[in-house]
Amino acid sequence: MTPTTAVEAPGRVASTDAWWLRDRRNLPSGNGSLYAAVIAGYPIAWAIGFGPLVFPAVAVLMIVWLIRYRPLRVPGESMSFALFLVLVAASVIQIDSTSRLALWGLRASWYVAALISFVYLARQTSPTARLRIVRAMIVLWAVTIIGGYGALLAPDLTWETPLSMALPGSIASDEFVRDLIVPRLSEIQTFWSGVRLNRPAAPYSYTNAWGSSVALLTPFVLAALQDRRIGLPRWAVIAMLMTGLVPFYFALNRGAWLTLVVGIAYSGLRSAFVNRRPVPLLMVTLVAVTGLVVALNTGVLDTAMSQLDTRAADSNETRVSIYLETIHQSAESPMIGYGTPRPNPSNPTGPPLGTHGQLWAIMFAHGFLALALYLLFFVYGFVRGPGRSVVGHWAKVSLLIGLLQLPIYGHLPVQLFIMMGAVAMASWPEDALGPVSPRRR
Repeated sequence: MTPTTAVEAPGRVASTDAWWLRDRRNLPSGNGSLYAAVIAGYPIAWAIGFGPLVFPAVAVLMIVWLIRYRPLRVPGESMSFALFLVLVAASVIQIDSTSRLALWGLRASWYVAALISFVYLARQTSPTARLRIVRAMIVLWAVTIIGGYGALLAPDLTWETPLSMALPGSIASDEFVRDLIVPRLSEIQTFWSGVRLNRPAAPYSYTNAWGSSVALLTPFVLAALQDRRIGLPRWAVIAMLMTGLVPFYFALNRGAWLTLVVGIAYSGLRSAFVNRRPVPLLMVTLVAVTGLVVALNTGVLDTAMSQLDTRAADSNETRVSIYLETIHQSAESPMIGYGTPRPNPSNPTGPPLGTHGQLWAIMFAHGFLALALYLLFFVYGFVRGPGRSVVGHWAKVSLLIGLLQLPIYGHLPVQLFIMMGAVAMASWPEDALGPVSPRRR
């Protein structure tokens, strides 16, 4: 019996899907090296004071790569983020000083670079590219944990960088600029009771960024437990995770703790009910119970609660006050916001409005519509992503953690690019807008 062969009807295209598959085979697929380099190499850029500039710089190289390997195909879901950038650009008319213009330009460059990186990632669909990107995430996680231990051992260590010495004193002395270009291992906080907390920060500017990044990157470390192609022995991954618990505990990032727990719980439930794999759920339950028993018997949980009580009341009151005032002030300029964070009229000496969370930063700086478009991009990526592979599954978990962090932590610049990698790996665009074959048209 001879195989049957489909016969094309006269005047019809044989198969749109067949054309699409041929087209995708003809498109060069990159190896993900540029994105992997900026993620894994970020700590080096941070150490020499170029952390804020490395992402826009690598985005330029990504544009060169995209132009070189045409035709350019733009994932359809990136349209919402592009519209978000239009509103970011419109908000510049609210800028009323040179310093605020520089801050607006820096933040805008991060957003533009993030979109470019997503378009670049849409072409990095080979198995080699995916593994390289996951390994880069794991490298950044490992360096972040090492930075946490460095903060515990030498909390006062800081150093000047070439950029901090080259900038004029009027710019380099600005507190925000100094936090970006002068590395420090820890963020030291002293409270009214005289309690000093040495909270890990390296290789980021703030402790909140440190905890947020650990939570976002941990799912990719967990992926190495299931996907042996990543190349890490299972015992090494378990040892890494156990080692990371110490600085993660001392950082006292309540939001990072909570979002990571929710993300891992979601992973277990999704594996059990969606992917029909009950083993991850059982592993999560076993690890959670074991950790709780150890924490109770060693007094770790009591110590953590005591330290959290020292700062929780003041921190919660400050955050609630900022959030309420941010909403009130944002309603005064709902379409384009104020361009950048501004001092709080109710408390000029306190934290500026448009801080203490990526959600509030976008709402205040660029308006409610910009916030809706920003959320649409990531929520759509999370909902649309099938997450069938091991890496896709854990990328989806990382994306959920990032979404939960939006009201709690700022995501600029590093966490935004981690989330771009997560949304790309979770859904790895199959639909795109781009050149269409004349025959298909």
